[in-house]
Amino acid sequence: MLIKIKIIKKFAVVAFTALLLPGIGNAAGMNLTVCGASPGGLWSLLGAGLDATLKAASPGSTVTYQTSSGGYANIKQVKEKKCELGIIHVGEGVIARKGLAPFTSPEKNFRVLSVLYDWAPMQWLITKEFSEKYGLSSLEDLAKKKPPVRLLLNRRGILPSQLGEAALKSLGISIKDIESWGGKVEFQASKNAAKIMSNRRADMLSNSIFVNHRSIRAIAKAVPITLLNVPDNVIRDISKQFGQKPWTIKSDSYPWLDRDINTFSSRAVLIANQGMSKQSAYQITKAMLGHSDKMRGVHKAMKGFTTKLMASMNELPYHSGAIKAYKEKGLK
Repeated sequence: MLIKIKIIKKFAVVAFTALLLPGIGNAAGMNLTVCGASPGGLWSLLGAGLDATLKAASPGSTVTYQTSSGGYANIKQVKEKKCELGIIHVGEGVIARKGLAPFTSPEKNFRVLSVLYDWAPMQWLITKEFSEKYGLSSLEDLAKKKPPVRLLLNRRGILPSQLGEAALKSLGISIKDIESWGGKVEFQASKNAAKIMSNRRADMLSNSIFVNHRSIRAIAKAVPITLLNVPDNVIRDISKQFGQKPWTIKSDSYPWLDRDINTFSSRAVLIANQGMSKQSAYQITKAMLGHSDKMRGVHKAMKGFTTKLMASMNELPYHSGAIKAYKEKGLK
């Protein structure tokens, strides 16, 4: 009789634990929502990759992708627990923790689970005609030559346009300066900016985007282009301010590029509320570590996703549950 009671007690503890720990002994698995950006982009594919990852680790799990206006909104959504997970750029996280615009006070209640990619370099495209006419090969040449450049930055209020303005500011260039040279600066969404550039209604375009992205290929078909180099002091300045990563675009990245280009690159990370249980954060991170192939498989742009990359963040704090998973794999 005593033996039966012990067995029953042991079974009860196991059953209760299974209810508490998502994805462990629970047929329903984990049911999560990840806030991304617009539908149809890479971030939506990352949501699909997370869904496949969790399903592989814990059958019955579901990750639902929710569209949003981007990383800044996702920090708020995760804070308010409208999404368990969010995708943001590292620069957006750094800005949030400092309480800089668009935030009115520091936001520090989110934690990183994984780096998703770090290969979205800032590319300063310029028409060959304009670069040759004014002798422009580096971003610092703008300050020296003061050409009447028609420059396109991404739409206001998002990180790529902030990075563009900050890089110019690092060189002592303001929008008013460019206008005083006879030039013009427009803030346009990526798709529209590519059309404007292709129609020769702009001389230069700045965007944080994957190398060989289809929009760049489209521009290159319409008008001969090249890239401007970014000075080392600007790269250091922007990396320090926004947590960017120094990056080199190799000369063989494009058929029309004849030299290596130094610049800085944006990174994307998966975040959760700091209040997420350690066990849940651990389970999600462990699933990603164990099934990283699911993330690589969503698109050829994700072929560089590795477990080492996942744990490579220094600028933003990791969730304690994620740290536990990385320590088990010898990554922290």
